[in-house]
Amino acid sequence: MMKRVLFGLLLVTAASAWPDSRYPGLQVEVKRDGSLYTFIASFDTTLTRCAAYRYLTDYEAAKALPDVVESLALRESANKVRVERTADEHVLFFHVRLHSVMEYTEKPFDSVEFTQLSGDSKMFRGDWIIEPNRLGSTLKFHGTWQPDTLIPLFIIDHFAKNGLLDSFSDMAQLAERRKDILSARCEGQQAASNAIE
Repeated sequence: MMKRVLFGLLLVTAASAWPDSRYPGLQVEVKRDGSLYTFIASFDTTLTRCAAYRYLTDYEAAKALPDVVESLALRESANKVRVERTADEHVLFFHVRLHSVMEYTEKPFDSVEFTQLSGDSKMFRGDWIIEPNRLGSTLKFHGTWQPDTLIPLFIIDHFAKNGLLDSFSDMAQLAERRKDILSARCEGQQAASNAIE
């Protein structure tokens, strides 16, 4: 029960824990229907479609994001991956360790769907869609989340959008920082495909 309260406080105070610099062109929308939240976000990146897909499916790279302690991926089949992720958060005077197990379904170079199998929320699922654009790709996120907390929803409403803006900014900035690595993987894959043909 205490963990649920602290998780709610984490969401409320998340805006103060992230840097102020927002990624240019980032769009985030938060809607609530009862206790169910819908998150929609998108941002443009210079990553090619292949590199964007590689970024989204490099589950262990999440360790480069603030407060993510561990992100372990276990491939279950050609297009399914189970990811265990742990994050350390400091909420007011408390240290909170959050843990989730997610299942990702990959549709190469088009999208990645996810659903929470277990964790600190009642439900969390959604997808990332990759759309090519003239400068690279647009990454579009759609998620549905039902918190498992005693914090009043109107408080979560107030802070959810700011925290998500910062979280998606961090993700977009990490994608740009990893551009060279991701592009090299795609070029290597293309060269291997050409050699096989």
